[in-house]
Amino acid sequence: MLDKLDELLELSTHIYLDLNFPEEQEEHCVVSFNDIRKASEMTSSILLKLVSCEIMFNDEQDDERIERASRLLAHMSGRGGNDIGFKTWGAAPLLAKKLLQENLIPHLPECKVLELGAGTGMVGLVCDQLGATSVHMTDYHPRVLENVAYNIRLNHSQATTSKLDFIEIAHSDDEQEQYDIVIASDLLYEIEHAQYLPVAVDKLTKNEFYFMIPLRDTHWKEVECFQEKMRLFDFTLVDMQDIQVEEELEGLIYYRYYYYKRQSS
Repeated sequence: MLDKLDELLELSTHIYLDLNFPEEQEEHCVVSFNDIRKASEMTSSILLKLVSCEIMFNDEQDDERIERASRLLAHMSGRGGNDIGFKTWGAAPLLAKKLLQENLIPHLPECKVLELGAGTGMVGLVCDQLGATSVHMTDYHPRVLENVAYNIRLNHSQATTSKLDFIEIAHSDDEQEQYDIVIASDLLYEIEHAQYLPVAVDKLTKNEFYFMIPLRDTHWKEVECFQEKMRLFDFTLVDMQDIQVEEELEGLIYYRYYYYKRQSS
């Protein structure tokens, strides 16, 4: 199974992670987005059991299997909850598309950017490609960061990575390095995220926060909590847009885009 998943991801890598892959070639590729999604749905539970050592063969290859399963999960998954078994392809590519097509941040070349919950690093890579002064991509899970580092090399990016858990940042009394812009997507999967993300953003950004999330019936409480918490800090909601996207397997999905700016900036 691990060998077959490796082959599938190798075929899809340049389509979904190489920012310079020609759009006109995508329709002729053997591996599609839905192939990756189906593979993830069919294998994620087994991969997670390998990573957590619930499945072991008690031979000298166990460590290698754990390493490969972790890497495969990181490729097929983004951050959700407190695990890595959630899909990447939600708000992140939509936010990346807005950055590329709408000149969303015209002053980006003058800014240091921090990405929270980077997942595959797509949004951060786009910020780097658009000329940000520097881009630092973070996630709480070391295996996800290994995947981000691979994607940075693939795209010849100058971005950097490090481990960062925004919930820990929210609880910390230590002074944090601040960035001109904090950017994030797909982070509100638990009420704890909604409570502490605004606290972390307030500590980490000098000026601006760009954020995009899926709007799902199961997570309205998190969305409302996040919005209420953001009102408690020195931010103005400059722009909020709800966007409809037709997805082949899930039908019509709604996403919400936020742009916050410090009132004092």
